[in-house]
This record gives sequence, C-alpha cells and structure tokens, in this order.
Amino acid sequence: MSSALTEPGTATETRSGDRRPPARLHHNNFYTSDLEATRHFYEDVAGLPLKVFWIEPVPKGQGTEQIGHAFFGLADGGLMAFMQYTEAAVQATQVSTQQPDSVHIALKVDDEQQKETRERVEAEGYEHFFFDHGVLRSLYVRDPNGLLVEFAVDPDGHEEMYRTEAERAHEMMRRFLAGDRTPTIPEKL
Repeated sequence: MSSALTEPGTATETRSGDRRPPARLHHNNFYTSDLEATRHFYEDVAGLPLKVFWIEPVPKGQGTEQIGHAFFGLADGGLMAFMQYTEAAVQATQVSTQQPDSVHIALKVDDEQQKETRERVEAEGYEHFFFDHGVLRSLYVRDPNGLLVEFAVDPDGHEEMYRTEAERAHEMMRRFLAGDRTPTIPEKL
C-alpha cells in the first residue's frame, strides 16, 4: 500500500481533471441465496423495479448449470444486480458471509422517499437504523443477503459542499497519507 499520493495525472499524459468520468454506475453485482426474498426487498420494500431477469450459462469453471440474474433499476438508469447459482455446491462458494457495516451500498433518495422506505421497512420487520451524519441523513437497512443498504438524503446546499470538497480532495488525501488525522468532514451544512 502506498503511503503517498502521486500527483494527479502523472501516470498518463492527461490530467484527471481533463478526463470525462463515466456517466453513471451501470450496475453493481452481488450474489444471493434467495432470489425471491431479494426481489421482494428491492422491488416491494426499497422501490427498485425489476428491470431484467436473465437465465445465463455459468462462467467456465463455475459449475455446469445456469445462473439466475436479476437487475433492479435506479432512476438514473443504473442497476443493482443479484445472481443465484442453481448448483448448491457452487452457490456456497459464491455467497459470502455478512460484510462489516462499513461495506455497504448507498442509494440517493429525497426526504419523502426515505420516509416511505422507512415505513415499509418497519412494517416488514427488517433490521434497520437511522443516522444523521451532519452532511447527510441515512436510513440503513440489512437486505436478505446481509448487505447493508443506505438510503441517503443530502441536505440543502450539498452541491456547493461537494464542489468545495472536490477542490481540496487531493490535499486532504495527501495530509491523511502523511499521518494527519485531523477530522475534516463538515459537522453541518
């Protein structure tokens, strides 16, 4: 692991600020042991419609049967995908144990969406908690696969905060890598 930040853009002739970033996250893929419980959570509770379901051949060396592959849609066209192997022995090697809480997926929602999601989560009895980070307010819910899903509401003024933070991001990373542990997250916007 490197302990120093290299100058942005030194690995190529183009500085990172001159590059066009990807348009959006296309999809994030996870494994599941129960596609129907996963569908119920993401479609009925979280509000992400099932957009695509494919029955796919397994990759070479990963069994002989098919994979069920479900894709749930986000408003920007991005997808959350979940795969289930039909062979129990192969499935057991692909589905991991529960991740630590810091490993999670965060979905941007507004206040009304977060409130409605919280009501459905509570009605269904899903494990969840709420946390006000100061810079955003988050509802955290454990999905049927053990994945922590965050429904995050940005406060008013967040666009300016992110612009300001982008201007100092490399300097803050340099400070951290050099041993400076002074907190820099805004307390409130």
